[in-house]
Amino acid sequence: MQLRKQTLAEIVSNRIKNYIADHNFQPGDRLPSEKEMIEMLAVSRTIVREALKTLQSQGIIDIKQGTGIFVKEIELHSYLKNISPFLKVNKVKFKELIDSRIILELGAIELAIENYHLEKINQMSYWNDALLEKTKRGEKPKSEDLYFHKALFHATGNETFIQLSSIITEYFNMNHLEEVVNLDDYTTSYKEHKLVIDSIINKNMDDAKLAMRTHLQHLYNLL
Repeated sequence: MQLRKQTLAEIVSNRIKNYIADHNFQPGDRLPSEKEMIEMLAVSRTIVREALKTLQSQGIIDIKQGTGIFVKEIELHSYLKNISPFLKVNKVKFKELIDSRIILELGAIELAIENYHLEKINQMSYWNDALLEKTKRGEKPKSEDLYFHKALFHATGNETFIQLSSIITEYFNMNHLEEVVNLDDYTTSYKEHKLVIDSIINKNMDDAKLAMRTHLQHLYNLL
């Protein structure tokens, strides 16, 4: 398959990103003006503006009219809308993501215990109970299951970790796992979730990790 050639605007966009990295620009730093970029990159105003618009949509720069162009605080979730449409399910990729998810969630357990915040941990119980109630009604609680795991990530109190984990969460969210998971599986998930919660509340890291690993190991069966 022949790869699509990059447009000039895409090439310029990448050159600006490299310029930011090479010059170690930090969030809030002012970049060269549009006119200076035109001279520096030897391209038209239209191309520079298109490249800047792309970088702004990606959350890399902030264009303030009458003030200038500034490097923005880069958040990992800003890339999800750009990468998620290109993720495709296959056995190798799926296994890699299960492995990655296990590592992230075991790490989240450590942080949740180290940064112990009972109110945030109780949010895990809230969503787990909601999961069970929906299962009893004969409905698949995909959202409640997802929110349980998100609550674990939020219990870490680590914003960067939360953003990083959202990449894996988004992948599982978009690949419609509920189509191959039945209600009995969700009932089992409730019990496994509860073991994780109880162990975290009791600050028993080993038991919490074992319960989470057992819970996520079931995903391999989907392969």
